[in-house]
Amino acid sequence: MGDRESDDCCGPEIDPRVARRFDRSWSDWDEAEGFPPMVDVSARLLDRLRDAALVRPTVLEIGCGTGGLIVALLEMGAREAKGVDLSPASIDLARRRATAAGFAEHAVFEVGQGAAVRDEAYDWVVLDRVLCCDRHPDRMLDAVIGAARKRIAVSVPESRGWRGLLNRPLWAAEYAWDRLTGGCRGYVHDLRQIERRLAGAGFRRVATDRAGLWFVGVYDRG
Repeated sequence: MGDRESDDCCGPEIDPRVARRFDRSWSDWDEAEGFPPMVDVSARLLDRLRDAALVRPTVLEIGCGTGGLIVALLEMGAREAKGVDLSPASIDLARRRATAAGFAEHAVFEVGQGAAVRDEAYDWVVLDRVLCCDRHPDRMLDAVIGAARKRIAVSVPESRGWRGLLNRPLWAAEYAWDRLTGGCRGYVHDLRQIERRLAGAGFRRVATDRAGLWFVGVYDRG
């Protein structure tokens, strides 16, 4: 689309910088070594979603990466899951991970944009370390709010307090480095604004956690 700014790495069109960044990491991965481990932020988010064993939700994860969180939720008891990611290599590895875990019939992985899920509906929608890639998170939040029947779970860089004071210069420095190396810009969005938007759509915060400078939050409808 013509109004996409050149440094918007997760806009309405797939920016090749995003795919290249993660394709470099995962295109040569040999699953004989096992699959990529879950990072601490994702593990903290997973800890707040353990009621999947009781409610057996359908799950959509935007920015699913190599599928570690989705497969873990299926192992806990989620009925079906879909993962969307910009990186073809990540999606290929996620499919292989799901197959190896015995969930090939319960998990679908697609290359695509998170904002393209407006016409789909899932019990839970997960945004793990993905809003920080989008210069304009409101459009992704709009899509997520429309897709989530019961729950939205997010992890984002903390923008408040001392963590926010540290995050902003750290992410600015990372952006300066990425400009030199062809990487993709990240953003520290105002978490208060994100929570107001979720609250305005009827989602109330039911659980929180932190992993270093990252915030983890779970929001249920009603």
